Amino acid sequence: MRRWIDVRRDPAEAPVVATCAWCRAEIYAGSEVARIDDGGGVVHAGWRERCADEYAAERVYDAVGVIDRNGNVE
Repeated sequence: MRRWIDVRRDPAEAPVVATCAWCRAEIYAGSEVARIDDGGGVVHAGWRERCADEYAAERVYDAVGVIDRNGNVE
């Protein structure tokens, strides 16, 4: 269930509710986030933020590249 917060309020009034697991910056009520399934933390996930993508690339993937005919990623 989503609970909508009025993000049209002055951002200076929004309380800090968490810390980003990737960049360690504050996350404010009303911010878009992605919750991490194995630890319960959160990362920024708004359209201007890259924390979710960078966190996933660092923590989830062990190789990124081109796969060869033997299944190796280089």
